[in-house]
Amino acid sequence: MSAILGLFMIIAVGLLSGCIDPPRGPYVDVHDLVTHLDDSRLSTELGSAEEQYRLGTKYEGLVRDYPEAVRWYRMAALQRHPEAIYRLCRLSDQGRGMLQDYQEAMSWCRLAADHGYSEAMLLLGIYFEKGRGIRSDRVQAYRWYNLAAANGLEEGVRKRNRLALLMTTKQLAQAQIESRNWKAKYQDISF
Repeated sequence: MSAILGLFMIIAVGLLSGCIDPPRGPYVDVHDLVTHLDDSRLSTELGSAEEQYRLGTKYEGLVRDYPEAVRWYRMAALQRHPEAIYRLCRLSDQGRGMLQDYQEAMSWCRLAADHGYSEAMLLLGIYFEKGRGIRSDRVQAYRWYNLAAANGLEEGVRKRNRLALLMTTKQLAQAQIESRNWKAKYQDISF
């Protein structure tokens, strides 16, 4: 009986070593991630806007270091990266990594929209409809929802159609004219 108990104990201890010291498998230690990000920073400082944007998303998403994400998004924005510009809009809107400032957020969104970024167009529509940091303006809200819809955003279609039910014929006509006359600028950015 004691031999069986001894054998059982040896097997149990052998099985426990996997529980006590599990293999490193697919899990990444947070410290390893931060070290990897620090190494990436050096090579990305002078890199492409896309690399800077991707590093910003890592700081925003994985590490939750918003000021550092803002820093990288700004570097990419200086190189006219529309998604980085849009992320600056969102972070300013939410007050993450920078002061919450609807005017600044709207400026970033407008810049991203001028570069053809449809999510920025949708957010501008929301700003104008809700009067976030500005006077509420259904014509401008419709215009931006319409542009977002024209750029493939289904939510833009829904918001535009819902808002149209609340507008006069004159307002709709003006919004349509402004939508048709708007063109993405893709011009130089000066910060």
